[in-house]
Amino acid sequence: ALVREAREETGYEVRPVRFVGLYSSPEFTVRYPNGDRVQQVTACFDCEIAGGSGRPDGREALAQEFLDPRDPPEIFPWYRRMLLDRDKAGPTPFDRGAAETENPYPEGIVRRLRSAVGTEPILLPCAAAVVLDPEGRILLQRRADSGLWGLPSGAMEIGERIDRTAVREAREETGLAVRVERLTGFYTGPEQFTVYPNGDRAWLAVAVFLCSVESGELRPDRVESLDARFFSRESLPLDHEPWGSRTRTRIRDALEAGPEAIAGS
Repeated sequence: ALVREAREETGYEVRPVRFVGLYSSPEFTVRYPNGDRVQQVTACFDCEIAGGSGRPDGREALAQEFLDPRDPPEIFPWYRRMLLDRDKAGPTPFDRGAAETENPYPEGIVRRLRSAVGTEPILLPCAAAVVLDPEGRILLQRRADSGLWGLPSGAMEIGERIDRTAVREAREETGLAVRVERLTGFYTGPEQFTVYPNGDRAWLAVAVFLCSVESGELRPDRVESLDARFFSRESLPLDHEPWGSRTRTRIRDALEAGPEAIAGS
């Protein structure tokens, strides 16, 4: 998506070098001139130019020039945040400190969308939690819709930051209050295409967070989650494919990668 947008808008072919950060704060909600309202989930990458003409398309981009990132012009606040985060070392940034707002759709945004489009494919920003107990075991929940074991996970709601999605889903599905330690991966692409048991189709964009337990006791809700347990890494019940491989990849990246999050498929 990034390479395509850069090519379409600027005429440059770019090569992503580093995943800068993930931005989902309700404070970055946009109302477009035509009235459309959007809460963004934006992945920012540091890039280098690999070729191209360097000509704006005249439709989405009217003009362009290179500027000192330390002294940018008046720009949208989310772009300013990205520029500030670009040179930070350490864990990949996300909107840990930004406030949330009330969800205007208490029935859930996915249900609202499905009432309009049925089972047609939709793009869903989601979060998953890799939760460790003090012994280093990994929390899995057994999904009610498929019967498969997986990470606590679910779709982001309007007014919610995507890290808070991971916290909410862990609490709802397993009964545990968890604390987000860091963003470990952001997974998109055809490999994340999912067909649910009821026929709903979705292209998932999944942010995965490494988490620790703050309080609570294991108590699956019996609605989304039939069971919840901690497993050693050697005994994970993840044999069903491609579900198992996808979940194992997210766990591996959370436990073995460095402080910078992985942006992959």
